Amino acid sequence: MTAPTVMGPAGASGSWPSPTKLDRLTAVVAVGSNASPAVLREKLADLLDGGVPLAPAAVEGLGVGHSSHVSAGGYIAAAPFRDDDARSAVSVCWLDGEQLAALDATEPNYSRRRVAAGARCTLADGTLVPDAEVYDSRHGVLGDAGRPLSLGTQADVLTWLCDRLPEASQYGLTGTVSDHDVLLDGDVREKVRRAVLSHNLVRLSELA
Repeated sequence: MTAPTVMGPAGASGSWPSPTKLDRLTAVVAVGSNASPAVLREKLADLLDGGVPLAPAAVEGLGVGHSSHVSAGGYIAAAPFRDDDARSAVSVCWLDGEQLAALDATEPNYSRRRVAAGARCTLADGTLVPDAEVYDSRHGVLGDAGRPLSLGTQADVLTWLCDRLPEASQYGLTGTVSDHDVLLDGDVREKVRRAVLSHNLVRLSELA
Protein backbone atom coordinates (compact mmCIF):
# COMPACT_ATOMS: atom_id res chain seq x y z
CA MET A 1 0.00 0.00 0.00
CA THR A 2 1.46 3.33 -1.09
CA ALA A 3 -1.38 5.75 -0.35
CA PRO A 4 -4.19 6.14 2.21
CA THR A 5 -7.34 4.22 1.31
CA VAL A 6 -10.57 3.01 2.87
CA MET A 7 -10.93 -0.76 2.52
CA GLY A 8 -14.42 -2.16 1.98
CA PRO A 9 -15.70 -5.71 1.42
CA ALA A 10 -14.62 -5.72 -2.24
CA GLY A 11 -11.77 -3.20 -2.33
CA ALA A 12 -11.42 0.54 -1.89
CA SER A 13 -14.64 2.06 -0.62
CA GLY A 14 -15.70 5.56 0.34
CA SER A 15 -13.79 8.73 1.16
CA TRP A 16 -11.17 9.30 3.81
CA PRO A 17 -12.84 9.90 7.21
CA SER A 18 -12.70 13.17 9.08
CA PRO A 19 -10.26 13.63 11.98
CA THR A 20 -13.25 13.53 14.35
CA LYS A 21 -14.26 10.08 13.10
CA LEU A 22 -10.68 8.79 13.22
CA ASP A 23 -10.47 9.95 16.84
CA ARG A 24 -13.31 7.58 17.69
CA LEU A 25 -11.38 4.61 16.28
CA THR A 26 -8.25 2.80 17.50
CA ALA A 27 -5.12 3.22 15.38
CA VAL A 28 -3.26 -0.08 15.06
CA VAL A 29 0.27 -0.24 13.66
CA ALA A 30 0.93 -3.30 11.49
CA VAL A 31 4.52 -4.52 11.13
CA GLY A 32 3.82 -7.89 9.50
CA SER A 33 1.05 -9.59 7.55
CA ASN A 34 -1.65 -7.31 8.95
CA ALA A 35 -0.20 -4.59 6.73
CA SER A 36 -1.69 -6.46 3.77
CA PRO A 37 -5.22 -5.38 2.80
CA ALA A 38 -5.89 -8.94 1.61
CA VAL A 39 -4.97 -10.37 5.02
CA LEU A 40 -7.07 -7.79 6.87
CA ARG A 41 -10.01 -8.43 4.55
CA GLU A 42 -9.83 -12.15 5.36
CA LYS A 43 -9.51 -11.58 9.12
CA LEU A 44 -12.29 -9.01 9.37
CA ALA A 45 -14.59 -10.82 6.94
CA ASP A 46 -18.13 -9.50 7.53
CA LEU A 47 -17.07 -6.40 9.46
CA LEU A 48 -16.03 -4.26 6.52
CA ASP A 49 -19.32 -2.62 5.55
CA GLY A 50 -18.32 0.57 7.36
CA GLY A 51 -14.85 0.49 5.80
CA VAL A 52 -11.40 0.36 7.39
CA PRO A 53 -9.06 3.33 6.85
CA LEU A 54 -5.52 2.22 5.96
CA ALA A 55 -2.43 4.33 5.45
CA PRO A 56 1.35 3.94 5.13
CA ALA A 57 3.24 5.44 8.06
CA ALA A 58 6.56 5.45 9.88
CA VAL A 59 7.34 4.94 13.55
CA GLU A 60 10.43 6.46 15.10
CA GLY A 61 11.70 4.50 18.08
CA LEU A 62 10.30 1.15 16.94
CA GLY A 63 12.31 -1.66 15.37
CA VAL A 64 10.87 -4.69 13.60
CA GLY A 65 12.23 -8.19 13.99
CA HIS A 66 10.92 -11.74 14.37
CA SER A 67 8.84 -13.28 17.12
CA SER A 68 10.67 -16.06 18.94
CA HIS A 69 8.00 -18.62 18.10
CA VAL A 70 6.93 -20.46 14.98
CA SER A 71 3.32 -19.93 13.98
CA ALA A 72 0.93 -22.82 13.39
CA GLY A 73 1.28 -22.00 9.70
CA GLY A 74 5.01 -22.77 9.87
CA TYR A 75 6.26 -19.18 9.65
CA ILE A 76 8.41 -17.04 11.93
CA ALA A 77 6.32 -13.92 12.02
CA ALA A 78 7.29 -10.27 12.36
CA ALA A 79 7.27 -8.63 15.79
CA PRO A 80 8.13 -5.13 17.03
CA PHE A 81 10.66 -4.10 19.63
CA ARG A 82 11.81 -0.84 21.16
CA ASP A 83 14.76 0.74 19.36
CA ASP A 84 15.29 4.42 20.04
CA ASP A 85 17.47 4.79 16.92
CA ALA A 86 15.11 3.06 14.49
CA ARG A 87 12.62 4.46 12.01
CA SER A 88 10.38 1.73 10.63
CA ALA A 89 8.01 1.84 7.68
CA VAL A 90 4.66 0.41 8.77
CA SER A 91 0.97 0.43 7.92
CA VAL A 92 -1.74 1.86 10.16
CA CYS A 93 -5.38 0.82 10.21
CA TRP A 94 -8.16 2.42 12.24
CA LEU A 95 -10.65 -0.02 13.76
CA ASP A 96 -13.89 0.21 15.70
CA GLY A 97 -14.51 -1.92 18.79
CA GLU A 98 -16.01 -4.89 16.96
CA GLN A 99 -13.28 -4.96 14.33
CA LEU A 100 -10.62 -4.65 17.02
CA ALA A 101 -12.02 -7.61 18.95
CA ALA A 102 -12.08 -9.69 15.77
CA LEU A 103 -8.46 -8.85 14.95
CA ASP A 104 -7.37 -9.55 18.54
CA ALA A 105 -8.89 -13.02 18.24
CA THR A 106 -6.57 -13.80 15.30
CA GLU A 107 -3.45 -12.86 17.30
CA PRO A 108 -3.25 -15.36 20.22
CA ASN A 109 0.54 -15.04 20.39
CA TYR A 110 0.47 -11.25 20.70
CA SER A 111 -0.73 -8.65 23.18
CA ARG A 112 -1.97 -5.33 21.83
CA ARG A 113 -0.38 -2.36 23.59
CA ARG A 114 0.63 1.25 23.00
CA VAL A 115 3.81 1.71 21.00
CA ALA A 116 6.88 2.22 23.18
CA ALA A 117 7.11 5.38 25.26
CA GLY A 118 8.89 8.01 23.21
CA ALA A 119 8.01 6.37 19.88
CA ARG A 120 6.37 8.64 17.31
CA CYS A 121 4.03 7.43 14.56
CA THR A 122 3.43 9.75 11.59
CA LEU A 123 1.71 9.47 8.21
CA ALA A 124 3.50 10.24 4.97
CA ASP A 125 2.29 13.86 5.07
CA GLY A 126 3.69 14.32 8.58
CA THR A 127 0.37 13.97 10.43
CA LEU A 128 0.94 12.57 13.89
CA VAL A 129 -1.00 9.43 14.82
CA PRO A 130 -1.56 9.72 18.58
CA ASP A 131 -2.05 6.74 20.89
CA ALA A 132 -1.21 4.19 18.20
CA GLU A 133 -1.15 0.57 19.33
CA VAL A 134 0.83 -2.43 18.09
CA TYR A 135 0.78 -6.20 18.55
CA ASP A 136 3.65 -7.19 20.85
CA SER A 137 4.78 -10.84 20.80
CA ARG A 138 4.13 -12.73 24.04
CA HIS A 139 7.24 -14.80 23.24
CA GLY A 140 9.75 -11.97 22.89
CA VAL A 141 11.83 -11.48 19.75
CA LEU A 142 14.73 -13.42 18.28
CA GLY A 143 18.17 -11.98 18.91
CA ASP A 144 21.67 -12.56 20.19
CA ALA A 145 24.74 -10.58 21.20
CA GLY A 146 22.48 -8.34 23.26
CA ARG A 147 20.25 -7.10 20.46
CA PRO A 148 17.18 -8.23 18.50
CA LEU A 149 17.47 -9.64 15.01
CA SER A 150 16.13 -7.24 12.38
CA LEU A 151 13.30 -8.36 10.12
CA GLY A 152 14.36 -10.38 7.10
CA THR A 153 12.89 -12.94 4.73
CA GLN A 154 11.86 -16.37 5.94
CA ALA A 155 15.01 -17.75 4.32
CA ASP A 156 17.09 -15.19 6.22
CA VAL A 157 15.64 -16.02 9.63
CA LEU A 158 15.72 -19.78 9.05
CA THR A 159 19.39 -19.58 8.07
CA TRP A 160 20.06 -17.46 11.16
CA LEU A 161 18.40 -20.06 13.38
CA CYS A 162 20.18 -23.02 11.81
CA ASP A 163 23.53 -21.28 12.26
CA ARG A 164 22.82 -20.99 16.01
CA LEU A 165 20.96 -24.19 16.82
CA PRO A 166 23.29 -27.22 16.74
CA GLU A 167 20.27 -29.51 16.88
CA ALA A 168 18.54 -27.91 13.88
CA SER A 169 19.50 -30.70 11.48
CA GLN A 170 18.01 -33.25 13.89
CA TYR A 171 14.68 -31.50 13.46
CA GLY A 172 14.97 -31.69 9.67
CA LEU A 173 15.77 -27.98 9.27
CA THR A 174 18.13 -26.89 6.50
CA GLY A 175 17.99 -23.10 6.69
CA THR A 176 15.93 -22.77 3.50
CA VAL A 177 12.32 -21.90 2.72
CA SER A 178 11.60 -25.63 2.39
CA ASP A 179 11.76 -25.71 6.21
CA HIS A 180 8.25 -24.26 6.14
CA ASP A 181 6.83 -27.72 5.49
CA VAL A 182 8.86 -29.22 8.35
CA LEU A 183 7.63 -26.52 10.73
CA LEU A 184 4.00 -27.40 10.10
CA ASP A 185 4.64 -30.24 12.55
CA GLY A 186 3.65 -29.08 16.04
CA ASP A 187 6.27 -31.28 17.72
CA VAL A 188 9.03 -29.69 15.64
CA ARG A 189 7.74 -26.20 16.42
CA GLU A 190 7.84 -26.96 20.14
CA LYS A 191 11.39 -28.35 19.89
CA VAL A 192 12.51 -25.20 18.09
CA ARG A 193 10.85 -23.01 20.73
CA ARG A 194 12.66 -24.82 23.53
CA ALA A 195 15.99 -24.78 21.69
CA VAL A 196 15.73 -21.04 21.08
CA LEU A 197 15.22 -20.52 24.80
CA SER A 198 18.01 -22.88 25.83
CA HIS A 199 20.50 -21.16 23.52
CA ASN A 200 19.55 -17.70 24.83
CA LEU A 201 18.24 -16.44 21.51
CA VAL A 202 15.26 -14.57 22.95
CA ARG A 203 15.20 -10.85 23.71
CA LEU A 204 12.53 -8.76 25.37
CA SER A 205 10.68 -6.35 23.11
CA GLU A 206 10.86 -3.68 25.87
CA LEU A 207 7.57 -2.24 24.66
CA ALA A 208 5.84 -2.62 28.01
